[in-house]
Amino acid sequence: MAKAGDALHRAFFGLLSRLPAAGAQKSVRRYFDWWHRRPDPWRYTSDSYELDRHAALLGCLPRRDYARILDVGCSEGVFTDLLSKAHPAAETLGVDISAQAVRSAEGRAASAARFACLDIRRHAPQGAFDLVVCTEMLYYVGGSRSLRLVSGRLAGLLEPGGVLVASHPFPESRRLHRHFAAAGPLRPIEELVVRGNGRPYGISVYGRAPAPFTAPL
Repeated sequence: MAKAGDALHRAFFGLLSRLPAAGAQKSVRRYFDWWHRRPDPWRYTSDSYELDRHAALLGCLPRRDYARILDVGCSEGVFTDLLSKAHPAAETLGVDISAQAVRSAEGRAASAARFACLDIRRHAPQGAFDLVVCTEMLYYVGGSRSLRLVSGRLAGLLEPGGVLVASHPFPESRRLHRHFAAAGPLRPIEELVVRGNGRPYGISVYGRAPAPFTAPL
């Protein structure tokens, strides 16, 4: 999708997400079910921008072992599979609002990752994660109030010492990511801006403080 098309697409969903909650939820889900009627609609497996972005995202992850990984807005699970293969010992879960996207992700069976249909604006997956990834989806959740809610929900899913990585087009990424910086448990670790491909994007890495050490009695 061209840069101008990206902006129009995001603007359209910005307006759509401001509909009354039930109507917006249904409309967004129906649209993405329709969008995923054909394989790889975002060209994650062939577009140089997407391939470079996925490589940059993997490169930004702090080098450590992860036990549970969550990919929010996973679409057909292309990046979810990359996460699962990079960290094979982890339990990796991809969630998306589109049931059609989740069916396609499960049908690809390219890794040990699991997938579930879930609207992060309304619900959170069970349990806690030590890595949460959120890319190219926050502009779908609505205005500042919804962004604060979703950002707080994602921050709250992190285990103490966990890592959250977000990536969106730059400079819009700074507006979308600022709510993570305001979330109480999180502290900024790194911001990377990639400009070389004509479609700049930002990657922000946040960490949740480790649990306080308690000396044994």
